[in-house]
Amino acid sequence: MDLRLQDKNVVVTGAARGIGLAIARVFSDEGAKVLMVDRDPEVAPRSAEIAGADHLVCDLREATCMDEIAARLAKMGGCSVIVNNAGISIMASIAEATDADWDEVMEVNLQAAFRLTRQLWAQLAERRGCVVNVASFAAKRATLFGGNVSYTVSKHGIAGLTRAAAMDGARDGIRVNAVAPGVVDTDLVKLHDEDTRRKIQGMIPLGRYARAAEIADA
Repeated sequence: MDLRLQDKNVVVTGAARGIGLAIARVFSDEGAKVLMVDRDPEVAPRSAEIAGADHLVCDLREATCMDEIAARLAKMGGCSVIVNNAGISIMASIAEATDADWDEVMEVNLQAAFRLTRQLWAQLAERRGCVVNVASFAAKRATLFGGNVSYTVSKHGIAGLTRAAAMDGARDGIRVNAVAPGVVDTDLVKLHDEDTRRKIQGMIPLGRYARAAEIADA
């Protein structure tokens, strides 16, 4: 498969593991230069294993992180693709969720995607680039057993951000799309006990969780 990405500069957030790491590998395999961003220092050895990849350890909740990403991509020649993948989940129902839990999930899952896209918009317009937001099936409905209000709302927000940015991008030559995975076997679902895992898999036609590489290939 040749996606003609040899001259493209790509930034992937949440790239130390899971879907983000799988996406970084796919872009590298297609010849793109990839900037892998994560607050986990583990992103450094992961990027060293991927041809054409570099890394940046920073916290997307901080404004300085956005500046650092923009500066690094400018040195690379400008951003061609943003993959807004970083995400966290704090399990809590609407009665249990604290303001701190809510704010943290929104900052990482939604605010960071908005701020990074805004920060790099001019670079994208210059290169007629694109944005891929990693949403979730929770962007269309609640999570399967409830009890995850902040995550569900954040992913509805990602869906809305994608639609709004796509309208703005049409004027500036920027394409904006989202991928909405079902339940993927990543660190976010490692807390599922065997009973929960069995119930969820029983609702999935394939009878199993998706794999990160399958989302990356999409």
